[in-house]
Amino acid sequence: MDVKTVTQQELQDVARRLRAAGTRLITIVGYDGGDAIQLSYFFQPFPAGKAEVYRVVVPKSGGNEEVESITPIFPAAYIAENEASEMFGIKIKGIPGRFFLPDSVTAPLRRKAP
Repeated sequence: MDVKTVTQQELQDVARRLRAAGTRLITIVGYDGGDAIQLSYFFQPFPAGKAEVYRVVVPKSGGNEEVESITPIFPAAYIAENEASEMFGIKIKGIPGRFFLPDSVTAPLRRKAP
């Protein structure tokens, strides 16, 4: 499966294009790559077709630790974006507060510094 790495702005443009084409969002998967969190967005044309995967790299530090939500474009992204935010400790702009975890649990899937 071909994964295309895009910027946050490019992801917004891709999401709008795919939505207009009738594509659906399947899921969003997070991965802690050490110095950055990688969010992979899986889309599938409806009713059938080859899935498209787009990756956004979100740094863990340096002032750009957030990503723009695609929930306004794909409402189904709401739960997956909340999960990524809570599990990896990144900010998803446009997603309010906590959804899954109690306040006492912070970014359980984020790697600890050695």
